[in-house]
Amino acid sequence: LPMSVSCCMNFANLETKADMISAIFVYGTLKRGQCRGAMWPDQPVSVFPVFTHGTLFDRHDYPAMTSGTDCVAGERWDFHPDQMPRVLEVLDAIEGANQPGFPDLYRRVVVTTWELSENRGRSGDSVRCSDAGNSTIAYTYHYAREPSDDGFTRVLVDQDAEDPASQCVCWPTSSN
Repeated sequence: LPMSVSCCMNFANLETKADMISAIFVYGTLKRGQCRGAMWPDQPVSVFPVFTHGTLFDRHDYPAMTSGTDCVAGERWDFHPDQMPRVLEVLDAIEGANQPGFPDLYRRVVVTTWELSENRGRSGDSVRCSDAGNSTIAYTYHYAREPSDDGFTRVLVDQDAEDPASQCVCWPTSSN
């Protein structure tokens, strides 16, 4: 009996934390200036360039992300908590997630994001990721299937960079 109570308490804590999330991390077509950047149902409080950890994939028409250890650059859209139900409803429909009677194309997941820092060096401007700063929890969408099965290719970190471990991958890639 104590084990089941503990399980339920943990689940309730997760539900409470999920109710407090008021940010969305986007890495593709929902970013400002991209083809779906104008489809947001509400104006955000703010938008920041950030990164999270994951594995980014590219296809000619849109990206996919799965869990992983690469730094993936994108945007964090912050909203008022009362805006989140509508924002999530619209984004779930756009991303093909949580739609009754249909298999998920993407799954909504919770990730940690960190603000990006710009590094101006001899080799030009680059965006560097360091998860040493303040973090923010956000929702994002992970691809629900194996991306390579649907024609995606992995976006790789530039191994010729001064410090490849601190470089972010992003979409669109230079081939788009």
